Amino acid sequence: MGLFKRKIVDERVQNIQNKIYREIYYIVSIICLISLITKMIIYGRGVEHVATELIILFVCGIYYSYRAMYTGVLSEEVEIHDANSKFRSSTKTVFIGILIGVLIALAMGLNSGINYADSNAQAIEYFFMVFLISLLIYAPFLAIFLFIGHQSAVKKSKQINDKMLKDDEDTW
Repeated sequence: MGLFKRKIVDERVQNIQNKIYREIYYIVSIICLISLITKMIIYGRGVEHVATELIILFVCGIYYSYRAMYTGVLSEEVEIHDANSKFRSSTKTVFIGILIGVLIALAMGLNSGINYADSNAQAIEYFFMVFLISLLIYAPFLAIFLFIGHQSAVKKSKQINDKMLKDDEDTW
């Protein structure tokens, strides 16, 4: 019967291991970003050359968000962040969505101005036209999408955290 066999865990050792795992995650992410940038410079803008790096970065982010949400840690992280930071986490999420929208609009505007214009005046016209239209489409969409995703993840994490606390109270 494994009922009374409890595994003794030293919290100090476990915390150090978690720090090491976090450092490994950062190292792998930085190596993937360097590889992604290097391949884009060498091979061009095709996604087929950097698909592995994109998948690694995307899956790691999704996995962390999922695990943080379903263990109840995300709501605690947000509360700690909001208590210690000048800007709320949700505000930063909206600004990140707007910033990504601006970057996408800039890239699309530059692409249109460089690749499709016949003269400098037409390049400037194409740049601003595509930039403004892309900005109007992508910035609000990404800001709203990221905000709603962030809020729903925090809400779900809080529900799970409350359920775990209730279960702990019921066992006493």
